Amino acid sequence: MGKVKPTQRINDVVQDIKDDHYRLPSIQRSFVWQPDRICKLMDSLMSDYPIGSFLIWKPPDNKRVRTRKFIQDYLSTGTRPISAEESNEPHPYLILDGQQRLQSLFIGFFGNYDSKQLYFKTDSNPIEEQDHLRYQFQFLSAEEASEDIHWLKLKEIIEVGIPKISGFVDSHFGTDSDEVKERIKENLGKFIQVFNIEERLPIQDVKEDLPYNDVLEVFVRVNSGGMVLSKSDLVFSTVVLSIPDMERKFIELVDELNGGGEFDFDIDFIIKASFVSFGKGAKYDTDKLEDEEYTRKLKNEFGSLRNALLSTMEFLKTDAKILSKRFLKSDLSLIPIVDFIYRQPHQQLTEGQAWKLRQHLYMSFFMRFYSYGADGKLDVTHKYISEYEKPNVFPVRRISKYMSERTKLSYALGKTMLSNDLDLILNIIQGGVAEIPQKRGWSLERDHIFPSSVLEDKGIPYELINSVGNMRLINKTRNILKSDKIPAADVEFFGSGDAELHKLFLAARKDLNEANFNRFAVGREGLIFDKVKDFLRFDELDAKH
Repeated sequence: MGKVKPTQRINDVVQDIKDDHYRLPSIQRSFVWQPDRICKLMDSLMSDYPIGSFLIWKPPDNKRVRTRKFIQDYLSTGTRPISAEESNEPHPYLILDGQQRLQSLFIGFFGNYDSKQLYFKTDSNPIEEQDHLRYQFQFLSAEEASEDIHWLKLKEIIEVGIPKISGFVDSHFGTDSDEVKERIKENLGKFIQVFNIEERLPIQDVKEDLPYNDVLEVFVRVNSGGMVLSKSDLVFSTVVLSIPDMERKFIELVDELNGGGEFDFDIDFIIKASFVSFGKGAKYDTDKLEDEEYTRKLKNEFGSLRNALLSTMEFLKTDAKILSKRFLKSDLSLIPIVDFIYRQPHQQLTEGQAWKLRQHLYMSFFMRFYSYGADGKLDVTHKYISEYEKPNVFPVRRISKYMSERTKLSYALGKTMLSNDLDLILNIIQGGVAEIPQKRGWSLERDHIFPSSVLEDKGIPYELINSVGNMRLINKTRNILKSDKIPAADVEFFGSGDAELHKLFLAARKDLNEANFNRFAVGREGLIFDKVKDFLRFDELDAKH
């Protein structure tokens, strides 16, 4: 493929993509556009709206850049594509900006989305908009498209050509009225003009001799307004250049960490954890792009890092009772735990350390410890962990003192934390609550044991109604079926088995007034506080230190 023209026909560009003249660098994010957005792009082109320019770069012959092909058959449930080193084109151009739009056009003309192809409704009436679109495009199966003869595939329309439009319409849509046939002719002519005659795509070419680091900087800047790429994406891409099989390992590890969708970890998290665990500093520094020591250590120690991450997930679910991303308030709070476990024999927790890690994790949530200046804090905690004289002991006392110094907050469980982090508290007292967001009816909701509407009618203060003493987590279906009635005498909630609290509950149920409800809510709050304090083992920390 020779020099690229500054403006090109859409049909030519998608054909060049098919012929592997254009590829994507590994640092590009995966394709994420939904069908409705692809259809909106097509409508914008048909409506003569600008869709922006595209940025390409042809690496010099001496620069090896790992790339992948555009996706032809896209599955929304699929995993991120793995890079492929070989290209049919000796020196393909790489798309630095515009992947989502070009991928959409390529799928529209040559591919399919979830096994459905893109069709244009040739009798669309641009004056009468449907779903805010002047021209109707839709992904359909062949069977669905056959229900209306006006649906045509995009490539079929291109092949008609302007001179043959009139005869094509008369032969294919002979039963339509003259008015409709005229509209079809106009639509087909417009389509062919937009996609195969006019040069609609402005393309900018980055200088071939531009230093690679400058190309990466250009890439980050132009993508900052779209699918944002971070420095970790660049680190990951550079790692993959040196260790090609690392890409698959990272992607498989992300899938392992996320299970069936319970969590939402990404490659960024693994990169950050590796930086800290390997003693490279948490910050994404451009110098690390060329850090051969880091790359070498990642290759040699990836198995240990993987084990540490998986052991951390086991700790998270079994010891910390966090079973879904809803209750993991900060992924960064896990990194000191990964760092510590990475240093243990076989990356397994030693006896007596789980409660220290659990306390540190929850207190980092309660104190919002990593909400600002996270990189510097991770570096300090790494120093305490890596330099502690007892490598098999988590230095919870030293780290807790540092947390207090940085936040100006006391490292102690306060009752205000009960109301500030309701989800976390309710998750603890209910022993870890699973959430299955993909299944309607299983999403978790906060539920008032005594319904808020009933309490409001009694004139009970808002703060007391919504206090942790009156709250629990139940699934959506149960909450809907429960209705706004006084709870049954045998209703289950944390503390319902406590004899004294049960008496307070029955008294409030029998005569619901502010005094009786207050005694129940405050009494239950006390039990909750004791449970959380015991779960986080603050008494043991005080006794041992």
